[in-house]
Amino acid sequence: MHHMRSEAHTAGAAIGPNANKGIGFPRLYDLLVLVLTRGRDLAYREALLDLAGLGPGFQLLDVGCGTGTQAISAWRRVQPGGSVVGVDVSEKMLAAARRKASRAGLDIAFHHADAAELPFADGRFDAVTFTTVLHMVPEARRSLCLREAARVLPPGGRLLLIDYAGPVSERGHMSAKHGLHGQFDLHRLREPLAAAGFERIEGGPLNWLGLHFLRGIKV
Repeated sequence: MHHMRSEAHTAGAAIGPNANKGIGFPRLYDLLVLVLTRGRDLAYREALLDLAGLGPGFQLLDVGCGTGTQAISAWRRVQPGGSVVGVDVSEKMLAAARRKASRAGLDIAFHHADAAELPFADGRFDAVTFTTVLHMVPEARRSLCLREAARVLPPGGRLLLIDYAGPVSERGHMSAKHGLHGQFDLHRLREPLAAAGFERIEGGPLNWLGLHFLRGIKV
């Protein structure tokens, strides 16, 4: 199963001009998340929303929104008065996300877009999240993604990154050791985050699937 999840992630490896169509099997992806989190997927999502500091009235951008599970959880957190927008490079994932939101009766906009070239106005959002996305972005484009996140946030806006980190030998969960996951260390993005215009950068382990978080406030 862990190997299959690695395959699922690497299927959508690049975000950029030469990207493929992203992760192409949304139902399998959802099932794998459920299995890997041992059915505690909801608790995992809620912990992420806590870290993002979301509350009523917040405008959230979920980059790499996948099948929309996190965007839907976030929508409930930002009501009344808030909104959630999701972007992804996979049309199949977006189609699944739109179906989920529609079934739940929620007004969530999902856009096909590149994380390094977001189709939104400056300062449009209060918070931006990247959940297990940046390890799939070629290293040379990661700073572009962080700068775009900074652009669409106002001063005081929050960026939350969730991804794999730490020495591979110390990673307890198999899914954190393989392929692109094992090559990526979230904490290497501290300096690029500061260079992109973020301060009060903090991070640490989530104690969940070997994932860590980094968050910063837009200067």
